Amino acid sequence: MASWIVFGLAAGCSSDDTTMVASTETETNLPAPSGETPGPLYVLPTEIYGADFASSTSLVSLVPSLDVERISLDQAREKDGRASVLAIGQWLFVASSSAPVIERYELQPDGSLLEAGRLSFANYGVPEFFSIDDWGNVTISPTKAYIFNGNEGSHIIWNPTTLEIIGEIEGPDVLRPGWDIESTAIVRGNRLFRTFSYLDYDTWQFDFSRQYVGVYDTDSDQLLALVEDARCPLLYSRPFIDEANDIYFSGWLWTATETLMNGAPKNCALRIRDGQEAFDPGWQLTYADDITDGREAGVLRYLGGGRALLDVFHHERAEPFGDLSTEELASTPNWRLWSVDLEQRTGEPVAGLDFKAGGYQDVQVDGRTFLLVPNDDYSETTAFEVSGGQAVPGFKVQGSAYHMAKLR
Repeated sequence: MASWIVFGLAAGCSSDDTTMVASTETETNLPAPSGETPGPLYVLPTEIYGADFASSTSLVSLVPSLDVERISLDQAREKDGRASVLAIGQWLFVASSSAPVIERYELQPDGSLLEAGRLSFANYGVPEFFSIDDWGNVTISPTKAYIFNGNEGSHIIWNPTTLEIIGEIEGPDVLRPGWDIESTAIVRGNRLFRTFSYLDYDTWQFDFSRQYVGVYDTDSDQLLALVEDARCPLLYSRPFIDEANDIYFSGWLWTATETLMNGAPKNCALRIRDGQEAFDPGWQLTYADDITDGREAGVLRYLGGGRALLDVFHHERAEPFGDLSTEELASTPNWRLWSVDLEQRTGEPVAGLDFKAGGYQDVQVDGRTFLLVPNDDYSETTAFEVSGGQAVPGFKVQGSAYHMAKLR
């Protein structure tokens, strides 16, 4: 039976304990034998939803191998809401979506994790949802990172090494009364590219008429340009950079369901070419017209070698939609991951993956690409490894897993 290294919490211990110890199910805090190199350690957060998805709890585990049948959560570290993690050098940073606080732990030679300070952003007016993974934080170096403040469009500059807040970049003039900001970002060289799109969380309405990309100098922490382009709606899925150093931007699932049910614009992707700081005016990838035979899609993510993943909604399996909301439509098992050729504009379903609920996360670890795919009710996630042009099923874990990182 495989053993999994997890945060050592004895039964009944509070998640506020100040020391975390990596342990196996049968042994606790054992150093590596003399002369042997410590084995790898990975961190995996997964979110367990309550009734009607009104609340959630995350469990964060350390695991020594990704090549197992199932990840145990028996002794995992518990966090309220959606937990996010960040690994930098010997440090593991953990945060909860319910509080703007980062906890830091230092990895010891014997595999234990000791608390090494915490940093609060409570005085900076950050929104209720707080994240330190790619959705809310951009790491420039071990001494510089940016937390995005969705309430103001600003960036809070912090130092992961000294665990201090060292500055703030004022938000651009993009705030609009009655609208919330959806945003994501990516760094290329000494430039940070951040998107600004609009929706109303209370009414679940979207504004497809405008969006912006802010271009920032990460050396001077200055906004250099604010570019407007509304050809493709709501480009707030995580962008990626290909081998040519071009950046690609795309939308999430909600844009596809809004198109299907409410007549929103067709979904598509844009790019910013290497050396440029504005969208390429001559390139646009419209999924339904160019690749998927009329099917709407979203969440374009890179595989490498000019190929990308795309989450495609097969409407022929679901029509008529009846009284479903756009959110409910996104959760129906009528989505399938396609592999697409960005240059040839061709695509086909990924072998080894059947139809599923909408949404997935891709994670690159140790030169391997994993797809974290939840089941229909997000109660369990299967990790598929993309290898040889197909998806090979790997470990399973309870809940909706969405990220992994390597500690050593």
